[in-house]
Amino acid sequence: MDSLNLDADSAYNIKVTEFIELNHKIEHGMETYPGLSHVEVYEHLPRFDNRALIDGISLIGISGTYIDSPFHEDPNGNKICDYPLEKLVHLPIVVVNKPTNRISFEIEDFQNISVKGKAVLLNSTHDKFFGKKEYGENVPYIAEDAAQYLVDNGAVLVGIDSPLVDNIETSAEAIPVHNILLSNGLVICEDMTNIAAVAGKVAYLTAVPPRVPLASFPARVFASVYA
Repeated sequence: MDSLNLDADSAYNIKVTEFIELNHKIEHGMETYPGLSHVEVYEHLPRFDNRALIDGISLIGISGTYIDSPFHEDPNGNKICDYPLEKLVHLPIVVVNKPTNRISFEIEDFQNISVKGKAVLLNSTHDKFFGKKEYGENVPYIAEDAAQYLVDNGAVLVGIDSPLVDNIETSAEAIPVHNILLSNGLVICEDMTNIAAVAGKVAYLTAVPPRVPLASFPARVFASVYA
């Protein structure tokens, strides 16, 4: 996929042709990370006589489709509220498909693709199991040396349509891929969906959560597709 190179005149002739949702809708009682759930949608007060409603939500940061900050794996790292917008807005997208003969994304999957300055979205099709027990089984992830390759070649954001960029089977002991990416300034977006819909298109990613002092938080992640 080629990115846009616009001068002042040609910019007026380029327009967004569609927006593509790349996030899961957050719903009351939903489970994102297998075996871990807390999402409560509630009415704070009964509806007023003027029909206005004040409602609320209580959730954990890793609900729905969310981004991680360095604080997620480093007690001294920056938090979600510290991300500059240039890391979260209008990032050119490149989609990488996982081969069906293995569970992990490896260096060879990226070597013929330009990732510099881009949001690298990893399409494993595992999102089809979201909300089912299978979502926690045979979970696709990124190999450590592949994560380092993305760092060395200038990726800005890495998104995946599974619960973790790390191997879920060993994540209780260590999350090396999180460490490699976050400690080098890359944004991680997990539990994405619909990634295949932007493959081959001139598209740009937005993944902006509220400015919260947390390690992780949901974002409405979407692609803007240009003519």
